[in-house]
Amino acid sequence: MNEAHDHVELPAPTAWPLVVSCGIALAAFGVAISLVFVVVGMAIFLVGLGGWIGQLLSAAGHVQEPLVPPELRPTPAVAAPGTVEPLRPGTAGYRFRLPERVHPISSGVRGGIVGGLLMPIPALLYGILQHGSLWLPINLLVGMVIPGISDASLENLKQFNLAGLILGTIIHAAFSVTFGLMYGVILPTLPSFGGPLLFGGVLMPILWSGMCYGLMGVVNPLLEEHVSWPWFIASQFVYGLAMSYVVFRSEKVAVAQPPVREGV
Repeated sequence: MNEAHDHVELPAPTAWPLVVSCGIALAAFGVAISLVFVVVGMAIFLVGLGGWIGQLLSAAGHVQEPLVPPELRPTPAVAAPGTVEPLRPGTAGYRFRLPERVHPISSGVRGGIVGGLLMPIPALLYGILQHGSLWLPINLLVGMVIPGISDASLENLKQFNLAGLILGTIIHAAFSVTFGLMYGVILPTLPSFGGPLLFGGVLMPILWSGMCYGLMGVVNPLLEEHVSWPWFIASQFVYGLAMSYVVFRSEKVAVAQPPVREGV
């Protein structure tokens, strides 16, 4: 047999990559601690890199791994068309895509619209009961995209602003539909336990409220200054429950199953 087919060439085992990674880690650690660690780490990195390259360039960088004898090697597969019976639904071994029926993604969009219509109720009640203004929550929302409004006084924020009303409506509608669409997309991937109401009406409002609490100071400092968290969280739950209820009430559609292939 040809000698070239009696073996396969493989990289030889080496510890140099470990030395290189240790040097990089030590240098990165030194950026935050001390310049000494950076210098030592770079020295270790260069030594390891040089040793690794030198080993790869030399004959010691590769080993010849012998192949098994020909009689122990697998024989080529022989095709036999028409001898395999196709798997059909209801027979053992056929794999369904689970779940078999899911709520359509469009139901998430419809739920987002309904939730968006009901969500402002707690926010508007907060503005009326706490500050005597229907327009305060709307102007606070607009502060997310209009930096100049952050300098407005509380009395100015209570006043009607047509541009703010239009922009606030657009922002609120975009957020409502987007979150509804996202919920409709990820719903089939969620566990069946609890159903849409648990995840959309309870867990998602809690997660979103927690994320807003941590990021609001960066995204919308004006809203953070005047926000009432009990009313804010109530709005999230109203949206989540309304959206989830619409999804829950929607008729499920069948999931496309794998096609039945004829015998091969």
